[in-house]
Amino acid sequence: MNHDLASLFSIGLAYLGVLFLLAWLTDRGHIPSRWVLHPLTYTLSLGVYATSWSYYGSVGLAHESGLLYLTIYLGVTLAFVLSPVLLKPILRLTRDYQLTSLADLLAFRYRSQAAGVLVTLFMLIGTLPYIALQIRAVTESLRVLSQEVPTDILALGFCVT
Repeated sequence: MNHDLASLFSIGLAYLGVLFLLAWLTDRGHIPSRWVLHPLTYTLSLGVYATSWSYYGSVGLAHESGLLYLTIYLGVTLAFVLSPVLLKPILRLTRDYQLTSLADLLAFRYRSQAAGVLVTLFMLIGTLPYIALQIRAVTESLRVLSQEVPTDILALGFCVT
């Protein structure tokens, strides 16, 4: 099954356009808040956690360490089960003082702008492997669907897009 790279690129751009349109409509209040705040919306957004991580992370980890890979999902499951107990004080604090990020929260807690900057830098460094994994997943998927262009060119095109 070999697809034309131009059609795959067009489909990808159309998909991104739909996502941006939905975000814009939501931001402007054109989509009812009962849909936006519905628990199913949050549940579906968690599907992002199981995209490339499942394909490139969990499958490889399951192959190498057997059932030990379940600890990845056990940790996330416990975090969500215990979130009402663990996150309620933090949510109250962020709502009362209008804190919008983890960096804001820790800068507020320690009364230090340096703490906020440090947290931001650590979070940026911490997300780089996940971003690289996403780039790899998209590139490998495009390589499977279309053998027209080498993988490094596909990765560069994805990053530029």
